Amino acid sequence: MQVPADGLAAALAALDPDARAAFARAYAARAYELGLRYLAPEGPRPIPVAFPPVIEPAARTARRAALARSLTAALARTATRLLDGARGDALARALLAELDPFEREIVEKRHRSIHALATVRVDLFVDPRGVDRVLEINATIPAMQGYSDIAAQAFVETMLERLGPGASRAAEVLAANGSNAADLLASLVACYRRDGGTAAFPSIALLHRPGDSQIGELAYLAAAFRAAGHDARTVVSTAVELDASGRAIAHGFSPEILYRHVFARRVDPASALGAILRAPDGHHLYNPVDPHLEQKSMLAELSAAAADQGYAAQVGLTAAEAALVRRHVPWTRRLAAGAALGPDGGAVGDLPAWVRTSAAGLVLKRSWDFGGKSVFLGADYGDEASVQRARDRFGAALAWQQLVDACVDEGGWVVQERVPLPRRQAWIASGEGAVERSVFVDVSAYTNLGVEPAPRGGVCRASGSPIVNIQSGGGVVALLSAEAAARLEALLG
Repeated sequence: MQVPADGLAAALAALDPDARAAFARAYAARAYELGLRYLAPEGPRPIPVAFPPVIEPAARTARRAALARSLTAALARTATRLLDGARGDALARALLAELDPFEREIVEKRHRSIHALATVRVDLFVDPRGVDRVLEINATIPAMQGYSDIAAQAFVETMLERLGPGASRAAEVLAANGSNAADLLASLVACYRRDGGTAAFPSIALLHRPGDSQIGELAYLAAAFRAAGHDARTVVSTAVELDASGRAIAHGFSPEILYRHVFARRVDPASALGAILRAPDGHHLYNPVDPHLEQKSMLAELSAAAADQGYAAQVGLTAAEAALVRRHVPWTRRLAAGAALGPDGGAVGDLPAWVRTSAAGLVLKRSWDFGGKSVFLGADYGDEASVQRARDRFGAALAWQQLVDACVDEGGWVVQERVPLPRRQAWIASGEGAVERSVFVDVSAYTNLGVEPAPRGGVCRASGSPIVNIQSGGGVVALLSAEAAARLEALLG
């Protein structure tokens, strides 16, 4: 992953401050207009965008997506075998206990029935050696396909409008860049076909919770799906009913595909949608309820299996897959009392005791959570933000050693080797103009499972915090292929 020292970055750096501020305001306004916003209690609020873009060859992004698919397949197989008791019933129960009761009910009954996933997002840092390191796998409602496309579209249009021949030429650049929304649509339709669907252009309901903060992105996706010929609508989850034939319907709309953008834990188990989540066959629901694939504890078990030949055999992990996990997944373990192998392969007598004295290179994460709310970086722990997160979680300001004990006592936490991520300079665009900041930039890859074609794109986020997450104050950086960037540069002259 790289941001070039010349080309687009140089053009932006060469602007005088007033022109750069005007560019930033226009970029932020266009991104907001397209849907790069979240719904706060007080109303819609913009999600920041940053520039210059991240630029890399399309083949590099595609290789990352292929890595994501391979790791997802290995994780899904490992999860099925563990929940079937390959390492004992106690471990299976411990993993299931991390889930909400409704999620647990469904996973216990249906984890063997998940053969295809329409969308998965794998979040990574690129380490100082240039190796992609997978921090977590998101398979429940993996978002930001629309946000990423919006950031790229708004950036390209604004560059052409401000510095080139006009935004009307943006389409040719964006065609060279590819579209995460188009990839998602292709994957949804492929899953629909796999499950016997025959409509040429199946209608799609994008299901979301009431007051969903990401409704702007969902509206963008629905518009993109409609532009491709599908009747696609955002549908609030509480509006779903079952008609006389048992088919999902909402306000007279009877969709052929249900794209789920609501956690099962936020669905009333007694509702019509609750019934569909329990028995999705025939409803073309994607993704089905699969929080066990998003548990960081499950990723921890995959990491442990890759380091132990006997364990790998028990969960069906091949030698090639184990090598792939060891290279790309940082050492991750469930935070529980007992012996373990440390990051260097050496024996650790008691894992929590070792974690208490080894904070600098470690990260604590709650297994089933999102938004960066339950992430603690050992080296940085003790600053105001981390202490406040501990207070929010445990009701008190805690020292690192106390935090480790609290996590062990609560259960459902993992410890992960910290992957170093260098800072880089960027401008944050808003209605106020451009503010130069030192930021951390991550990268995520999109994939699917069990169907073709597989997505080939990704998304990048920037944050002043090394916990890079939009919900904890981050923004979106346009991800452009080198081929699209070259076309844009040519149009700019």
